[in-house]
Order: sequence, then structure tokens, then C-alpha cells
Amino acid sequence: MTHLRGERIVLRGYRPDEIDAALVRSAESARRYGAGREFDAERRRERLERSGERTAWEIMFAIDLDGRIVGDVQGRCSDQAMPPGVWEIGIEIDDETLRGKGIGREAVSLITGHLFEGEDAHRVQATTDVDNTAMRRVLEVLGYTDEGTLRGFMPKSDGPPRDYEMYAITFDDWMRKH
Repeated sequence: MTHLRGERIVLRGYRPDEIDAALVRSAESARRYGAGREFDAERRRERLERSGERTAWEIMFAIDLDGRIVGDVQGRCSDQAMPPGVWEIGIEIDDETLRGKGIGREAVSLITGHLFEGEDAHRVQATTDVDNTAMRRVLEVLGYTDEGTLRGFMPKSDGPPRDYEMYAITFDDWMRKH
């Protein structure tokens, strides 16, 4: 199982005793940020149980801050949806009081570096809501380029689909920046 160590956080797989609490947080997040589909607890449990290892679809890590899980980050690489070597990342910091403290930036940096160095990525991309200025800033600071707006991209259960921004960084860009 892969562990990625940063200055303040460790990205690692969920331990069995952490999975039930992670499922509760995931269900709450799905209700809050619902993307137009029902939360599938069984599927989410399977993903959490395989976290820390590469599957055909993704690699997911718990974000461990001083022994406490504060969220997770994943790289997705389905050969059914992406060309070889292209990964998309996602992140969620569960505790809103920890947002804006550099934890997300460190997690995105660690997983991006891992995808380039350990998973043979040549491009890593991320999408975020056009109004998520904090995430947009994280991506820009790390060297990602804003490639444009994906109009009507993310379904919402309580309104029309939201516009999202597409960011990406290539292996060569990452090596020049880091």
C-alpha cells in the first residue's frame, strides 16, 4: 500500500476502523454537494476498502493530518474515459475549518507528483466549480493551466447544472515548476 508523506500530511489508504466514519462523511457531502445521482454507500465502501492501491479506475488516499482523517484525494484514470497517461484528480476536505490552511494544496501537490513519478502520467487535470476560487488558486499556484469553462458540466439536485473550469498540467510543466 502506497503512503505519500508531505510536510504536514500523509496520504494513505483508509484503515478498516476508519471506513464507517468516512462513509458518514461521504453521505453528508453527497447531500450537500449532490451531483444529481443517489449516494451509493456499497460502492463507496468498496472504494474506501481499496484505497491506497491502484485499481483499474483510480487511486484514492485518505488525507491524514496528525493521525486524524480530514478528507481524501483521488486520481482517476479509467481506460473507458481517458486516453492512456491522462489522469483527473479530485479532493475533498471534510472539516470546513481546515480549508484555506494549505492542506488541500499539499494533498494536490503530493498526488500530482505521485501520478507523474509513479503512475506514468503525462497529463493531470482537475475540474472545479467556477466559483471555487480557493481550489482554482491551489491549482494555479501548483502550475496547472486554466484551459477553459465546461458549461453546464456538473448536475445539481437543487438547480441547473453548474459551470466548471478545466485545469491541467503536463509532465514537462510539472518538472519545470517542481
